[in-house]
Amino acid sequence: MVREALGAVALLTGLALAACAPEPASKSKPKPSDGFAAADRPLVDAALAQASKTFSTPGSVEIRDLVISEVEGEGRSVCFDAAEPGQRWVGFVVRPAKFADGMELVEEQDALSPRARPQCRALVLKYLGERDVNPDEAEIAFNQAGCMDIDGAYWDAWKRACNGRQTRPAGVAGAAR
Repeated sequence: MVREALGAVALLTGLALAACAPEPASKSKPKPSDGFAAADRPLVDAALAQASKTFSTPGSVEIRDLVISEVEGEGRSVCFDAAEPGQRWVGFVVRPAKFADGMELVEEQDALSPRARPQCRALVLKYLGERDVNPDEAEIAFNQAGCMDIDGAYWDAWKRACNGRQTRPAGVAGAAR
């Protein structure tokens, strides 16, 4: 009986100690580039590192709609939205620099509402830089959709660089852009 009591005490003590023990070191947080092929990861990592310089707390930035887009004549670009916790989402295009080596970062500078962004994207594709566009029709469409104050430089870069053949991280279905 004493043996059984000591065994039970030992078991309970072991369980209590196990509950207080530090948890084993967890794996490091996955990088956004981890879902891409090994050959594409350096491009994605370089683009995200360049964009992270624009944030006050780069380690807390969330990324969404991350793609590599390949457009003939434009090269391969990395396109994504990013936001610090509690802040609005901002679009980024990181593409080959036109007149130098390296990459060029284009950051969205407008303040479109989350509701207007999908509509504005559709209008950018339909009107921005297109021939034979009725300017009055385009202006009315942009105004009605809440897109009158778009950042022309960003949206032009987005249209040219982010709408080609897209490579998405593994496990991401559908086109979010």
